[in-house]
Amino acid sequence: MNDLDAAYAAAAALLRDASGVLVTAHENPDGDAIGSLLGALLALRAAGVRADGWIAGEVPLPADLAWLGTAEIARGPLPDADGRVLLALDCGAVRRLGADWERVADWPVVVNVDHHHDNTRFGTLDVVDAGAACAAQMVGRLLEELGAPLPPAAAVALYVGAVTDTGRFSYANTSPAVLRFAADLVAAGVEPAHVYRRLYEGVPVAKTRLLARALAALDVVADGRLALAVLTRRDFADAGAAEPFADGVIDHLRALEGVRMAALIREPREGAARYKVSLRAAADDVDVSRIARLMDGGGHVQAAGFSTDLELPALVAFLAEEAARA
Repeated sequence: MNDLDAAYAAAAALLRDASGVLVTAHENPDGDAIGSLLGALLALRAAGVRADGWIAGEVPLPADLAWLGTAEIARGPLPDADGRVLLALDCGAVRRLGADWERVADWPVVVNVDHHHDNTRFGTLDVVDAGAACAAQMVGRLLEELGAPLPPAAAVALYVGAVTDTGRFSYANTSPAVLRFAADLVAAGVEPAHVYRRLYEGVPVAKTRLLARALAALDVVADGRLALAVLTRRDFADAGAAEPFADGVIDHLRALEGVRMAALIREPREGAARYKVSLRAAADDVDVSRIARLMDGGGHVQAAGFSTDLELPALVAFLAEEAARA
């Protein structure tokens, strides 16, 4: 048994013996974070474990994922530990758990399950597998180790995590292992066509209007190496779009001919950092996580992000300079 196998076994033992589990993921969650959380939550409950879900913050969860059952996820301040294990999924650093991240140190047991290569190992027990394509894939293995049943809704949630974090099985992280995982979920009853329709069709008009504003703001700098766009609070308001509607915009920037990396700069709601920046690599030899770490962010080699209080001209200059080196 190698170290990773031992970590999975230890995590399963902790969950099996726990008096309760609070399942969480990073703030401003994407499809993998929500799919992993709900998949774990529903399967743990099916196994007889007292489990609840929680994500920090007040920004609404993505409306296009509500059909998965996001109403099951509590919001607001971190609840009291109450003897429960905190199961943190898809979270590369404890700060990404949100405003109450410092309280995590008071939890008796924190199981950190993540696939980011730069994970800070903040858990009481860390299960970190940078070779996994998505957190959902790791949750699937953990549930198998636990011997938990997989209700149909949990299988669908995990499938959504895999589909979204691999770019519909098109990104560089698409591996034989994640394809086998997806195939197992399909064998368990997931209908890929149904999931596709729920994720990628029936797009809200407001989301399309926001995309139009981002494309209208498109700029290509650093001798064509960097494609970037800025979305302001006014853009969100005029489009009638919530913050999660910006998901997917950066893929349009990344797809441009000749671009080596893409950046989407968003002005979040008042009270947050001045800007949030999403980065994507458009070439295999570009590591955008390195750039994110320079600004106390992080993520994957091909997809990363950070928050900053830099003024916009300085931020654009920073990104252009790093793109010129990429």
